[in-house]
Amino acid sequence: MLKKLYKVLPFLIIALVVSAAAALLDGLVTRDMMGLLDYALSGDLEAIRERAPKLLLTATMMVPLGILEVAANHLYKRKTNVKLKNYYISRVFLKNISKFQKENTARYISAMTNDFNTLEINLIAVIHTVCSNLLSFLVGIWLLSTVDKKLIALAIVLILLNLLISLLTSKPTKKAYKERSDLFDDYTTYIKEILSAFHIVKNYNLQERVTEDYNKKSEVIQQKGYIIERLFSFISSTQNFMISSSIYGIIGGVGYMALTGKITVGGLLLVVEGVQRMNWPVFQIIESLPKLFSSGNIIQKIEGSLGNTDSHVETIALKEFKDKIEFKDVAFHYEEDDTLILSDVNLEFKKNGKYLIVGPSGGGKSTLLKLFRKYFNPTQGSIYIDGHNMKDVKREDYFLKIANIEQQVFIFEDTVLNNITLYKEYSEEEINQAIKMSGLTDFVEKLPKGLDTVIYDNGRNISGGERSRIVIARALLNKASILFMDEAFASLDMERAREIEKTILALKDITVINVSHVLFKDTRDMYDRVITIKKTAY
Repeated sequence: MLKKLYKVLPFLIIALVVSAAAALLDGLVTRDMMGLLDYALSGDLEAIRERAPKLLLTATMMVPLGILEVAANHLYKRKTNVKLKNYYISRVFLKNISKFQKENTARYISAMTNDFNTLEINLIAVIHTVCSNLLSFLVGIWLLSTVDKKLIALAIVLILLNLLISLLTSKPTKKAYKERSDLFDDYTTYIKEILSAFHIVKNYNLQERVTEDYNKKSEVIQQKGYIIERLFSFISSTQNFMISSSIYGIIGGVGYMALTGKITVGGLLLVVEGVQRMNWPVFQIIESLPKLFSSGNIIQKIEGSLGNTDSHVETIALKEFKDKIEFKDVAFHYEEDDTLILSDVNLEFKKNGKYLIVGPSGGGKSTLLKLFRKYFNPTQGSIYIDGHNMKDVKREDYFLKIANIEQQVFIFEDTVLNNITLYKEYSEEEINQAIKMSGLTDFVEKLPKGLDTVIYDNGRNISGGERSRIVIARALLNKASILFMDEAFASLDMERAREIEKTILALKDITVINVSHVLFKDTRDMYDRVITIKKTAY
């Protein structure tokens, strides 16, 4: 992930160049003002008249430069946040479906909210803060050097001393942030669960118990945040004491130089101003460094959520499905359980054939379909498509050839049209044909805005049957070579299900593999083969 920061390095450099220019210009104005003060005390009005216009012009330039500095800083932060979040979500969608489905999605929600917010505060913003304040610190050193170059050595000692403190305190802060991030993972998972089970909580009167658990988890997270803030307060107080002591020592020494006549009044004020310009940046840097060091564990955790267990490299590009899919001596069990779900499977599915897979619940129908969809590879044996081992076929190519109609329907919060087309371009004739074949015509005609009507929150404003028909229309419009159906008609009335099934089976240029516990007598003969699965026997 850190490599992605190099992509936004130009924006950081631009922001820092503007900050450096602003800090230097401010330093020049300060130096010139102290020079004018010395001219005023000595009564040199001619020098004042000569230098005052230049000072006013320089001071005026600080306004637009200050605005530009803020804008450049915001641009850097925005570009960096977008780059890192785009990297993360793109990597999430590179994960294997099987790997993703075994994990709790709350882990990703926590990463994309809490962890990225932490990175924005502790990494992205801090990088700019440390660099820009370092530039301001250097301007402060320059101001001191115009009075006495020996003061530079004191400034360097000050930096090294506080950097050492930051390094020594980085380990406990990193640990605290890591623990807090892990707590947020559990917290997000819990919130997701109780909101998903809202109706159960209400029906079984569990509100008091759930509220009590929620308050306990919230208290633990707040306590961890309190510990982190307390730790930073201790570090900050220690460093502030050391910095203040050093700065007061410098001011005392310079004050003595002024009393002995070694520097002018303007020089004294310039040193005081230079010390102050060093003071604030140092405070900012020492406060920021522990946060910067703590970002490493968060980045490791985010990267860890992107791992894939299957490292097999897919090398075969599948341009089209031409002939058949074959299962040869296929057996399968899940990683966490050695019990075979399927064994000794030998099946052949011809292109444009229509196949119905039936059997009892738990018999392996859904597992067989997952192998078809390339969610998993067989534990034993092989699956071939047009003579190529399915394991070696590139997922992206294969997924372009298939369409899915599933019992668990997902609807985007968007228009009916976009839910059917999935944001792809189709002709009006193609869309209307898919609507007709899926039995959506009456539904669409009754909508207040037709296809432009918005469906809310995974279809909460339409019925289950209407959601299923939208997914069917979506699959038909996709014009895939292979159509997989998994209990596709479970939410439809029998008459409508039979009608849609006949329509799908009448399609000529598509292979249909339907997994269902329902077998209609008047559609059975439309299938080329009905395969019955009973446990591991075929």
